[in-house]
Amino acid sequence: MTSEQVTLQIHRALELATQHHQAGRLAEAQQIYRQVLTANPEDADALHFLGLSEHQLGAPDIAVGLIEKARRLRPADPLVLNHLGCVYSALDRQEEAEKCLRRALVLKPDFFEAHNNLGNALVGLGRLKDAEQSFRRALALNADYANAHINLATLLERSGETDKAEHHFRRAISLNPDIAEAHNNLGNLLHHSGRLDEAERSFGQALALRPNYVDAQSNLANTLLESGRIEEAIEGYRRAVAIKPESMVSCSNLLWALNYVPGKDAADVFLEHKEVARRLFSGVERKAHCNVRDAERRLRVGYVSGDLRNHPVGRFMAPVLARHNHERLEVFCYSNCAAADAETRRLERYADRWREVFALGDEELAELIRRDAIDILVDLSGHTAGNRLSVFARKPAPVQVTWLGYLNTTGMAEVDYRVTDSRASPEGLFDAFHTERLVRLPDSQWCYEAPAECPDVSNPPSSRAGFVTFASFSNLAKIGLPVIELWSRLLARVPDSRLLIVRRGVTSIRKEFLARFTRYGVDPRRLDLQDSVPFRDYLALHGLADVVLDTFPYAGGTTTCHALWMGVPVVSLVGSTATSRGGASLLHAIGLDELVANTPDEYLEIAATLAGDPRRLAELRTGMRGRMAGSPLMDAERFTRNLEGAYRSMWRSWCAKK
Repeated sequence: MTSEQVTLQIHRALELATQHHQAGRLAEAQQIYRQVLTANPEDADALHFLGLSEHQLGAPDIAVGLIEKARRLRPADPLVLNHLGCVYSALDRQEEAEKCLRRALVLKPDFFEAHNNLGNALVGLGRLKDAEQSFRRALALNADYANAHINLATLLERSGETDKAEHHFRRAISLNPDIAEAHNNLGNLLHHSGRLDEAERSFGQALALRPNYVDAQSNLANTLLESGRIEEAIEGYRRAVAIKPESMVSCSNLLWALNYVPGKDAADVFLEHKEVARRLFSGVERKAHCNVRDAERRLRVGYVSGDLRNHPVGRFMAPVLARHNHERLEVFCYSNCAAADAETRRLERYADRWREVFALGDEELAELIRRDAIDILVDLSGHTAGNRLSVFARKPAPVQVTWLGYLNTTGMAEVDYRVTDSRASPEGLFDAFHTERLVRLPDSQWCYEAPAECPDVSNPPSSRAGFVTFASFSNLAKIGLPVIELWSRLLARVPDSRLLIVRRGVTSIRKEFLARFTRYGVDPRRLDLQDSVPFRDYLALHGLADVVLDTFPYAGGTTTCHALWMGVPVVSLVGSTATSRGGASLLHAIGLDELVANTPDEYLEIAATLAGDPRRLAELRTGMRGRMAGSPLMDAERFTRNLEGAYRSMWRSWCAKK
């Protein structure tokens, strides 16, 4: 066969491979690309497109070598440079990606796909303004490029421009309704905007297009949980875990949701936590520690959280970080926030060392913690969003603790302690359901700081309206059917009373949510559903409430503190799980054990008695802030010294080990 014939045969083979490739038949295309490379190992097209197919199959580590070789053969081919840039981005080698993509654009300035891909690399580098310009250049060159609309929308949503973001998501869907990512990302925007019904439909469309789309499945379950459809949410999380068993996010979402299930046995929940830890972390390498075993030296304490921002965890941490004794502790904060806010910057001022770690991989972060020689590493997330439990699995510090963000076990042998208090976790009640040793602070597991620019406490609204208003400001996931049934009994017992429910998304599911009460005979006109409002307005809405009703089996924490600070008494029901006793802990800390019930009937009795005692309602309201301010709950100095004492005891125990 002549060289011309060989060349023609290779050309025809590549044409056939390209047809397979474009039709999505990647295995068939790869077989031909490899046959071509057997005949000519230096064929740039075969190298390039075989590499691209490996990238599309999720193997960028294989793809990069093939496309790099194609680039050496064709250094001025913008298509090769563009695809190589995409592979480098997938490998999180964003600087190299940027170089490739900028070179492609020098060679072909109107290459709109390369502008879009450059934008993705710039997002990875944290240069969001530059990224936005790249996405807009791509759209200026091709206004019908759906991927650029999706990427620009994602960036706009991240910067808070939700209306513009929604426009671009919907534009992408109108251009190509079959892009599952567009429906999923739109669903996220709708969810965060409190449009739960629309979000559910968007995630459903994404899953109809791609049934094994784990992000959409998990996001759908998040929406169902926030809508209060707990059992459906659990099923959704289990499907997400089945699709991708190694996903930390899916596994944590499932474990977190189990805490909301009424009647769920604590032992079963514990076993699921342990099983996740075993499955995800059993093969993780753990290195020996070189920390100096001096029991009384200055300690290096590191806090790890994705919530060191305007978030309940950030607000509870502020008074503690502000009062740490820096002569005895050197405080490191490892902030896993995607974007900082004003509260982040406030918290940063209190730390000796502040590390932004969102972009770091698990091993990178573990090595950073080892280099910082942290003695006690404190997880503030547990199985909530933004956690870095995969880092704790590597045991980068000799003593590891979980506290604050998650009121249950991590299930991990690598976490040594969980900080709680004796009211939230009485001796012997939950110890067997933790892999950690429970350390009980003397007063409370929380330290509350009053919000800035807080509205004044008003008189009980019943003194003006002539009827009592019960209220809930809790996450709708906490308002399951057993809660609704008990609240319905309360409304029947106090005939002229009303129920105010304030929560993001409740108005978007108004009809369905009201139906949950009407099944128990409640006239929907007795319910007032209000969506979330700006924070100061949210606090002011407590002026419409006479009594706040705590939820079960997952009691309130932050919402309870805010209600009490606004003068509103909170009635709480304790249960058989750690998450059911948060209200009892808070009320005990301020001397109001009288508002804690041990049975549903007692809960009804306490709430109904309060409703019928206007003098007691007024007394509680006018004296609540003084009561709280004088209590251990708001004594930040006392709380921080107790916490530091707990850290010192943990450290002494480690030093005493051989």
